[in-house]
Amino acid sequence: MPVPYIYTEAPRYDSGASLHGAERFPAGAALQIVSSGRKRALIPGFAASADAAISFDGRSVLFSGKQQPADPWQIWEVPAAGGVPRRITSFAENAVTPFYLPDEKIAYARRTPAGFQIETAMLDGSASLRLTYAPGDHLICDVLRDGRVLFEAPHPGAGSAVRDLYTVYTDGSGVETHRCDHGKDRFAGRELSSGDIIFETGARLARFTSARATQVELPAVAGEFAGPIAEISPEEWLVAYRPNGGVPFGLYRWKQGLPEKVLAVQGKNALDPVLVQPHTVPKRHPSSLGDRQGANLLCLNAYTSRSEKIPAGSVSTVRVSALDASGSPVVLGQAPVERDGSFYVQVPSETPIRFELLDAIGKTIAAEKGWFWARRGEQRVCVGCHAGPERAPGNAAPAVLLRTQEPVKMALPVHAGK
Repeated sequence: MPVPYIYTEAPRYDSGASLHGAERFPAGAALQIVSSGRKRALIPGFAASADAAISFDGRSVLFSGKQQPADPWQIWEVPAAGGVPRRITSFAENAVTPFYLPDEKIAYARRTPAGFQIETAMLDGSASLRLTYAPGDHLICDVLRDGRVLFEAPHPGAGSAVRDLYTVYTDGSGVETHRCDHGKDRFAGRELSSGDIIFETGARLARFTSARATQVELPAVAGEFAGPIAEISPEEWLVAYRPNGGVPFGLYRWKQGLPEKVLAVQGKNALDPVLVQPHTVPKRHPSSLGDRQGANLLCLNAYTSRSEKIPAGSVSTVRVSALDASGSPVVLGQAPVERDGSFYVQVPSETPIRFELLDAIGKTIAAEKGWFWARRGEQRVCVGCHAGPERAPGNAAPAVLLRTQEPVKMALPVHAGK
């Protein structure tokens, strides 16, 4: 390898840890840096280290680490050339999967009672801002060049315990699934220079590309892949791979033929490679959040759905539910749905919510199985209840806005969570 790289070395690795609240590295982990064929510990003296992310100039490394075995995981920074690590966060809870953002900011996942939630902060640890609010572990995979944070989280509508890939802007607005062809366990996504995203699914690798609304399978290779990849060139990647389940993962070069071994460690897995070199600074996201209570959500046509065929004219109202402070579901209220399927509601912000479509006698026609959220002052327009991010709206004024400019206001009951 002509370019230095960093990887995580771990005796044990649980790729499904976020689905059952377990440790990804139950026997510990240590970051290693390889340069000119020579390997050394990046963070000597630490009890554990993982999740390396390289600064845009290629000179610094963010990582999650523990100085002592009993410490919680925290976010640290160290020069790529070596030196004394600088602690950024000081939480009582674990903090993992850090990434650099523009303007001297970082993003990371912090443990909460509802699972790992994503936050941003300045490089000195100040001015933290929470971005995610749904139940389950939300772990950052990458920061996309368009400025959004790519993360993995459980998808409860898939029929089993699986993860999917989502994006959110750095002010917490605009959360959505990256694709809506749910059902497979997808995680550990990483963006290529082409803009495509490579991710793990079922111990294999697959791709999201802008030309397709569904995932693209990569050529099958006997053996198993693990975790995110590192792009050596558009046609060649550094990947964690093993030819069979009886040996640990090693690092291999892969041109979508037979993987070529680069590094293997006796009795330990080599995972999560990152190249130590400069890379593109993501675009800055100018926040459009307004200074007002709650969030305004406009649905253009509730009949537009990838997953369900909803008979025209069958929907009468939309019921909005939320999770209260104790994590219990509560009904916030109902709003009328116009003949063209449009509705307009104002909901509590920073709160898990979901929609349920009802007919004229109150019978459920379709319902979201998971939860999403909106930020304070967010004004969001959706094409349909489950249209998919690739669907463009029709060129027509929604009937609800021809009738009124005021959303139906909904709020958590005053006793909720008490």
